[in-house]
Amino acid sequence: MFVYNTCGQNVCVCGDFNAVRVEEERRSFRGGVASLDAFPFNLFIEDNILIDLSFCGRRYTWFKGDGLSMSRLDRFLLSEYWCLKWPNCLQIALLRGVSDHCPLQLSVDEENWGPRPLRMLKCWQEMLGYKKFVTDKWNSFSVEGWGGYVLKEKFKLIKTALKEWHLSHSSNIPSKLDSLKARLSWLDDKGEDEVLSSVEIEEMCGITHETFIVPC
Repeated sequence: MFVYNTCGQNVCVCGDFNAVRVEEERRSFRGGVASLDAFPFNLFIEDNILIDLSFCGRRYTWFKGDGLSMSRLDRFLLSEYWCLKWPNCLQIALLRGVSDHCPLQLSVDEENWGPRPLRMLKCWQEMLGYKKFVTDKWNSFSVEGWGGYVLKEKFKLIKTALKEWHLSHSSNIPSKLDSLKARLSWLDDKGEDEVLSSVEIEEMCGITHETFIVPC
């Protein structure tokens, strides 16, 4: 597989590749099982002359949630031209929160890449009046133009409305969520170096399943 015309272009390929480059990037309770995805993945990187950036923040980016299986599946792959233009790039694995993947941040001399996306909490849907609020607000927006433009503008309007609704209806949720994230991060750190106890694994599964963040 080839990325079209990477020569002399600012190319950034990123995401969950569902593959590792070396065995040390995967830890599994099975142990000793050779990874079959490493060779084709490395071949893809070499054929497209892509650069796998330095990585910091965590050792793994995906956690199964059982405290035993974890891998580095997420990364940024950049073209040589990109790295020449921005030579101090660094990819950083942030706290994974209550997802099974850590979000990755591409740092380029601390440049600002724009506003942070709105995040909708799944628990909002269980709060009284939430669904009616979203439906009524969406139907109240009057935007003229072609379909794609109308949809884009209404998404922007509902984003602003949800921010205001969040402040007035769920002001105590962020602090609880931060506490859960911190606890999950501590369990991740411990699980990278040693086997978690059955109580800790049960706690990890409870945090992951009971709370979930959906990016909007």
